Amino acid sequence: MHLFPTSLQSAVRPRRACEIAPDGIFAASSTSVESPLEEAAFVALPEGSITVGVAAPVFHDSGAVQTALKSALDSFDARGRDWTIIVPDAFTRVHILDFDALPAKPQEILPLVRFRLRRMLPFDADVAGVSYQLLNPPNVARKESQVQLIAAAMPAEIRDEIESMVRSLQREPGVLLPATLAAMAALPDTGSHLLVHTEQDSMTTAITHNGELLLYRTTDRANTDPGDMAQAVLVAAAYYEDALHVPLQEVWVAGLESIDALRQHLAADGTWQIPLRSLVNSQSFSANGVPSQVDAGRFTSVVGALRG
Repeated sequence: MHLFPTSLQSAVRPRRACEIAPDGIFAASSTSVESPLEEAAFVALPEGSITVGVAAPVFHDSGAVQTALKSALDSFDARGRDWTIIVPDAFTRVHILDFDALPAKPQEILPLVRFRLRRMLPFDADVAGVSYQLLNPPNVARKESQVQLIAAAMPAEIRDEIESMVRSLQREPGVLLPATLAAMAALPDTGSHLLVHTEQDSMTTAITHNGELLLYRTTDRANTDPGDMAQAVLVAAAYYEDALHVPLQEVWVAGLESIDALRQHLAADGTWQIPLRSLVNSQSFSANGVPSQVDAGRFTSVVGALRG
């Protein structure tokens, strides 16, 4: 799944990616989209350093965040270079939009996307950072077919806060990505896949088929018990089988929740038998790059950002 290239001039993202998560900074590099991660670093953050949500400021302890971010980035390069910066899903809102048709000129599409988002976002869509990507090309043979795109929006204040932090360390944020969209790029390009990505305050289920997005649904975890989390996965699994007319063979797991913890939630249903698998493991790293402080699966969004 390829989403949101770094610029209009290049479809290749920087070869360095960094995730700013509430529990720490995850950073890695690779020489190409096919190669394993050559270097990986994790720097823990004090609890409460980052406040998730769409209200600025999100860096509750900006000094701690800056120190941890500098430590992680300095372990890769001492000079300013472009980075892909991955942020918590809760900093953004992601929507799949349907259009009967889109303007022929690319520069006319973004204002139309912003207009559609005005009633959907809890922040100002006109000044927000907005990126989009077509999910299915227009079908000229079927004039009645709709055009779908996925749009990610971030409040302008949060975008400015993150970019200012990165630039204060003499780096350039080549692109900003929400964590689940970044992780999705680590999915295989062929076949059908269900991804469950968990964060501190949210869980997102996504379904892709041959690299095309079919479902993207985020559940708030702030007041969600394990039973509701399991129900969200069961709903996604049912949608998978109804939409694709094939049985679900496996579920890819990424993010904060471990496979064992998610399996326990699903076991309460009493009928769940589908295998859960980590989307990223030690084989995604070079021999000298396997992280020691945290599980390799926590680097899934970073891996996806470097592949996408």
